Order: sequence, then structure tokens, then C-alpha cells
Amino acid sequence: MTTAGRHDSERHEESGTASQVPSGPSTAQRIGAVAVWVLLIASYLYYIRSRDVSPLQAAERLRTVLVDNWWGPALFITAYVARPLVLFPASVLTIVGGLAFGLYWGTAWTVIASNLSTLTAYTAGRFLLSGVLGERLLGLTGRLGRRAQAHPFETTAIMRLLYLPFDAVGYLSGFLRLRLLPFMAGSFLGTLPGTVAFVGFGASVDSLSDGTPDFDIRILAASLTLVVLGSIVKSRMEKGYMAASSEETIQPQGERS
Repeated sequence: MTTAGRHDSERHEESGTASQVPSGPSTAQRIGAVAVWVLLIASYLYYIRSRDVSPLQAAERLRTVLVDNWWGPALFITAYVARPLVLFPASVLTIVGGLAFGLYWGTAWTVIASNLSTLTAYTAGRFLLSGVLGERLLGLTGRLGRRAQAHPFETTAIMRLLYLPFDAVGYLSGFLRLRLLPFMAGSFLGTLPGTVAFVGFGASVDSLSDGTPDFDIRILAASLTLVVLGSIVKSRMEKGYMAASSEETIQPQGERS
């Protein structure tokens, strides 16, 4: 290779390396984002306390709006996507999806909304904990963090099937910088049984605030069946995940010997 060719190659490698290093948001941008976030949470808490409204009552009011308007699905998806920013329980809105739209359409709209909502939490976690602080905190996760990064699909699916706090999984995955597509795929698969189960519960009752609800036993039984099937899938995935992790631990030892 000629000297000019080597220089061109070096410049190309340097530019490629530079493009792979994420600049990330500045400290001022992160502080501004946190300030806006705190303001949103404070506004939501002020609203429900000043009007003495519980999350269930707020969800019941939302359900009335969803049922009475043709644009209800768009409002439902928008509310679900924004929900992680005010820490509104995902399970309550999922049940509202069943109440407002029934089992089939409720499942369809909730699957779309919950996955977009997951992306909201993931993006927030990745944005707020990037930079030097994020790198240091990421280093503290040690082996567990590296294992999650190596197996983003399995890690996310198992956390979802374990019914860990919905938004916490998204924030944590963003912080750990799990690859986006495997994370979203694992989240979709892991939340599907629970989503259908909660939507089915909502579709089987008449209201969230009228005392003891009347159940549609068939839909409720189908929902419980999905929960059991999800637990079986989770157990099998856990075994495979642990087996893969054990092989990764043993492999370096064999190479050193």
C-alpha cells in the first residue's frame, strides 16, 4: 500500500472510530430533563390529591372518555406512552384497555401502547444516565451488567415474565444500554401473557369503582391460563439462560488452562 493510501486508511479509521463514540447529552440537558420530569410528577400528584382521586378513579374517568369518543384508541395510546413519566401504574391502564375496548381490540391497542411505553422508559433511562456518571454506575453492575448486555433478549424476556415493575425494567434496560431491537423483542414476548391476562380481566368486569365487580368467568379463566403458561415459559427460559451463563463462566477457565 502506498503512503497516500495508508494515510487515507488511517483517516477513515479515525473518522469511523470518532463516529462510534456517542457524544451524549450535556449535563445541562440532563438537568433540564430531570427538572421537567419532576415537574410532571409533581403536577400529576397535585391533581390527584387536590381532587382526592385515586389511580382507579382516574382510570375510570379515562375509560368513560375512551368509550364515548371515536378517537379513544389514540388517546389511550397517548396516555399509555406518557404514563411512565408520571409513574402511573401500567397494570391499571392495561385493565382499562379491556374495560373500554373489550378483549380483542383491547389487547391490540394495549400491545401497541405498552411497547411504545416501554420505549419511553428505555429512552429516559439511557438519556439520563449517559456520560461519565453513567459509565461509572455501569461499571458497578459488574458481571450481572455484562451478562445482561450479552443476552439482552433473554434478560428482558425473563424480567418481564417475572412481572418485575414494568417501568423499572425499561429504565434499567436503558441504563444498561441493552441493544434496542433485542430488548424490544424480549419485552414484547415477555409482556404478552400478562398483557392479555390483564386486558382479559378488564374485559370480564363492568367497572373499576362499583364495589365488587361481576366477572365473565370464561374470559377470566382464559386470562389465568395465560398467566400459568407464562410462568412455564419463564421457568424454561431461566434454565436455558443459567445454563448459557455457566458455559460462559467455564469457557475462559478452560482457555487459561
